[in-house]
Amino acid sequence: MIFTSFDATRMYNFEGGSKLRVVNGNGTTDNYERVEPAKPTAAELAELVGAYASDEAEAVLHVAANGEGLVVKRRPDTILALRPVYKDAFSAQGLGLVRFRRDASGKVTALSVTLDRVWDMRFARQ
Repeated sequence: MIFTSFDATRMYNFEGGSKLRVVNGNGTTDNYERVEPAKPTAAELAELVGAYASDEAEAVLHVAANGEGLVVKRRPDTILALRPVYKDAFSAQGLGLVRFRRDASGKVTALSVTLDRVWDMRFARQ
């Protein structure tokens, strides 16, 4: 079942309760899908700990465990808490969406950052 709703600048299509398509007034389309909230275990969080570098950003992000979850440490002295959003994805105030990337075997090989005009900036695991 598809339900469509309109406002002055957007059209919303709800498809089957788990998918949403938003068509903006300028013709762009955004697709959304419902996901389960993340509740990572300590062992799952430990897999993500490490240093991640980007030549493009000329920066290194250090992901570390603290007593309550994960943090990202940036030079010189910035520490940002990571809040779980969905599997392998976290939100950080001032950093945006942080997604950990895995290879075909499931090993974490990189992370990507999405914030404002930055889309999927990759940081390779060192």
